[in-house]
Amino acid sequence: MVGVGQLVVFLGVATGAMLVIAVPEIVNTFAANEDDQQWLVAGFSLAYGLVQVPSGRLGDLWGHREVLVGGLVLYGLAGITASLAMSSLWLVIAVLVLGGALGAVIPQVYGLSQQLFSYEERGFTYGLLGVAVAVGIGSGPIMGGLLVDTSPALGWRLVFFAAGIFGVLAAALGYWLVPTTGSRGSGRISWRKADPVGIVLLGVGVTALWLPMVEDHTLRSFDRWVSATVGVSFLVGFVFWDRQRARRGLALFYLGLLRIRSYGFGVLITLLFGAYDSLFYVLAVYLQEGVGHEPLTAGIVMAPAALGAAAGALIGGRMVKRAGWRTVAIGLLVALSGLIVVVVADIFLPTLDSPHSAAMPLLVAGLGAGLVISGTGSSLTFIPSETLTLSKVPTEQAGSAAGMLTTAHRFGLSAGTVIVSTALFATLRRTGDDWLAAFRVALLIIAGFTFLALVANFANLWKGKP
Repeated sequence: MVGVGQLVVFLGVATGAMLVIAVPEIVNTFAANEDDQQWLVAGFSLAYGLVQVPSGRLGDLWGHREVLVGGLVLYGLAGITASLAMSSLWLVIAVLVLGGALGAVIPQVYGLSQQLFSYEERGFTYGLLGVAVAVGIGSGPIMGGLLVDTSPALGWRLVFFAAGIFGVLAAALGYWLVPTTGSRGSGRISWRKADPVGIVLLGVGVTALWLPMVEDHTLRSFDRWVSATVGVSFLVGFVFWDRQRARRGLALFYLGLLRIRSYGFGVLITLLFGAYDSLFYVLAVYLQEGVGHEPLTAGIVMAPAALGAAAGALIGGRMVKRAGWRTVAIGLLVALSGLIVVVVADIFLPTLDSPHSAAMPLLVAGLGAGLVISGTGSSLTFIPSETLTLSKVPTEQAGSAAGMLTTAHRFGLSAGTVIVSTALFATLRRTGDDWLAAFRVALLIIAGFTFLALVANFANLWKGKP
């Protein structure tokens, strides 16, 4: 099961990494604008996050293996459909389905881990999943760069086609190797237990709250206020509806879980630190559109983050048993230090006119050093945080609890990507295409979210004192 889980988690990270590398060529193919870029990258993350809670709940009710396999089949079909896109709208819709299908399978991995492994074993298990994340971080950009470099017009299509093939393969392995869990025996889904009303309230609420952040020029100021109002109203409605369902034991997500200190603070920290992962989108755009390097070069430069992520995953999986939430504090401080190194190293980055022989060593040594540090901090934060956040969650609610946690991460990533990319392009317009200034503004915003996560973690540690 762990091997299949690693493959699924790898796909989750590698797909996003390959997508950000492919974005500049997709923009060239369809003459896409800034709005389309945000819908592709941030929309993928939003769709990924939106389905987490309902799919986690579905896994709890119907069986995690069944949802895992079905989601992977849909992921494979969406990837192949995206590779055949004839317009930016076609591609955006396919990418949204791709993200949603991928999001449906992630809670199943953690739900299965909660059910199949004891608390003592989960730290090591999550560490192994963290290694898969690290491999995805390192190989995803390089694979994306290699595929995109094969042909400017065809390369990005190969990215989606390869994702589709891997999805079908993972579905077959999941069907054969993952044990059936869950009570559900009949194979039929009870829509009353699945709670379609709760799914609509939560989905519409989160989406409507996210829309005002998108730099979509078709949205007027009035439209944004309306969307935000609708979002808040639907989320308030979800809270009341979910509480009423909880009294009958039928809630989509038991809000009472947020009163568990470790879970409530864990969700908040994950939400804030989710913006950190927008760093890879910023790097991909900056290195290709700003500095002018090829997709493969951008992929190689971003790959060192995987070294740090692998080290952080292994260290964090062991430290969490002894240090608890202090491990997360250390991880956030290390991640902040890495971002500072990237900002300082950026002063010495080569330009497009620099010889390739000089550019690559400087890029890898400069940005790479910061990415190794920040990658270590990222895994030292996420892996222990997942273990600690879910540690006191009842096993029968493991899927929906893991789904809400991942939803928080993906909403943080999606919102962070929108805010960071909006600031990036706004700075470019204000400074007359000064990419160095725009890049630094983006990094400062990411560092700000990381600092807020650190403050939340210190509050968690303080609350935990007797």
